[in-house]
Amino acid sequence: MRLLPWRVVVAIGAAAGAMVYRLGVRRRVVLANLARAFPEWTASERRRVARQTYRNVGRTMIECLVLDTLSPDKMNQLVEQGKDTGFLGQLLAARKPFIVATGHLGNWELIGSYFARQGYPLKVFAKALHNPRLESVLLSTRRSLGFDVIYTGEGLKPALRHLREGGVLALVADQDARRAGVAIPFFGVPASTALGPAVFAYLARVPIVPVFAIRVGTMRHSCIVCPPIEPPVGEKREVVLEWLTRAHVAALEAAVRQYPEQYFWFHRRWKTPVEKLARQPAKAE
Repeated sequence: MRLLPWRVVVAIGAAAGAMVYRLGVRRRVVLANLARAFPEWTASERRRVARQTYRNVGRTMIECLVLDTLSPDKMNQLVEQGKDTGFLGQLLAARKPFIVATGHLGNWELIGSYFARQGYPLKVFAKALHNPRLESVLLSTRRSLGFDVIYTGEGLKPALRHLREGGVLALVADQDARRAGVAIPFFGVPASTALGPAVFAYLARVPIVPVFAIRVGTMRHSCIVCPPIEPPVGEKREVVLEWLTRAHVAALEAAVRQYPEQYFWFHRRWKTPVEKLARQPAKAE
């Protein structure tokens, strides 16, 4: 794949995704998730978006494996700055650290390279993949693009230290958090949601900035930067954590509603029943 032109690589990824759809791999999960998120759609509309989803995920997976072969000029051609009214410039001028909260939308791995190219000291807070060979490839790719990884097994201290030194911390925080999560509405249905971005924002007193790398056409991407979400002052910890989490999840949902075919519908987002969660929604006094 590394020897092929980028256009051919992306086309192969799309074709592979289409083939996986025809084979029926997790197709029931994808269609069930789409039905839950968009109950007003017809079955044919859901199947159409599902087919597009498989093709987009195929492109994304192939891109992630060969991103480190791209030159800086080529990367600049592929990823452009989209919607942003100067938030990043203000944060950079103030040398203020912040949290990047994103989801499995578009090509999320390109967000790290986008910030690294602009001089942000960015690290991703993530759980290692179960496959050590794939994790090694992914880590090598991320480092070649100018950012590094702090693994969840290292605890909170390295990530907090990075923030207090002026760094940027990125989290992909849209998967089922099992019993450790808190119930946050996603498309109107409560879903177990990790508090990671909110916890770091609360402890380091920094804002959360939702960012999404949206595919434009087949090869180019646009980085959409949402307004910073500042931790409220004077509220209890539990209230702040839930408020921050609701805010960045709402930003993700708005982006997914606009680009539903680019979301990773393969994950069982509503898998954990709300009544089994250890954390229940907090109530402000």
